[in-house]
Amino acid sequence: MPREKKCPPSGPNMGYLVSFGDTMTALLAFFIVLNSLAEEQTGANLHSGTGSFVKALHSFGVPGIFSSKLSAQAFQLEAPAPLYIVGADELDDSPLNSTGVDEDDDRQRIIDREQEDFQRFLHEVDRWHDVSAQESVDGEVAFDLFAKLGPNGTAPPELLSAARQISQMLRQDGYEAEVIVWATTPSLTAWPRAIEQAHNLQRELADYLRLDESSNKLTSSGRPWNSDSAKRPTVSLVLRRLE
Repeated sequence: MPREKKCPPSGPNMGYLVSFGDTMTALLAFFIVLNSLAEEQTGANLHSGTGSFVKALHSFGVPGIFSSKLSAQAFQLEAPAPLYIVGADELDDSPLNSTGVDEDDDRQRIIDREQEDFQRFLHEVDRWHDVSAQESVDGEVAFDLFAKLGPNGTAPPELLSAARQISQMLRQDGYEAEVIVWATTPSLTAWPRAIEQAHNLQRELADYLRLDESSNKLTSSGRPWNSDSAKRPTVSLVLRRLE
C-alpha cells in the first residue's frame, strides 16, 4: 500500500487569537460591571488614574525603538495636584475622616478639574516666562475711528483729536490708554502689520502728548476683527481707569 503523504507545515498557528480575544472581552465586561457598580459615575476616578499619564506623554517623550530628542527632556512637575481638606466644626468632637470639599465621609477626592487645569497652565507659564498680574480695570471708554491712516501709517487728525481729549487724564495716577489697530484680514501677514502700525502710532502719540515712554501710560496692540455684523474700525483709542 502507498504511504500516506504528510501535509507540509503551514507556518505559525494563529488559533490562540480566538481564546485571547475571548479573554480580553471577558476582562472588558468585568471592568465595565465594576465601573457600573461604583458610587461615583462622573469619570473622576478614571481621570485621576490616567490623566497624569496622558499629560506626561504630551509633556515629554519616552524611550522607544525610534530615536527622539524629546526623551532627554523629561522633567518632574514641581507642584503636585492639590488635596482639599474640609476643616472640622468647632462644636463637632467627631474625628475628621473626609478628604473632599464636601462634608460627606465617602473618602472621595473632589476637586474642580477645570480650576486645577487652569492652575497648572498658570504654573507652567510662570515657570517659563516672567509674567505679572495686570491691575483691575474699574471702567473704560473707547474711541473707534474709521478714518484711514496717513502716509506711512501716520496718525489721522481724528486720532490726534481724541488723544488731546484724554491727555489730562493720562497725566493723573490710575489711568492708562491703549492704541489698537485692527487687522484688515485674518491672515498671517495682516496681524504683524497691524502690530507694527500700532507701535508706530503709540510712539507718535507719545511724542505728540509729550508722555514719558517709561511710564507705560500708553501701550499698543494689533488685533483681528472677529465681528461679522459690526463695521471694523481702523484704529481704536481705549482709555482705562484702574482700581
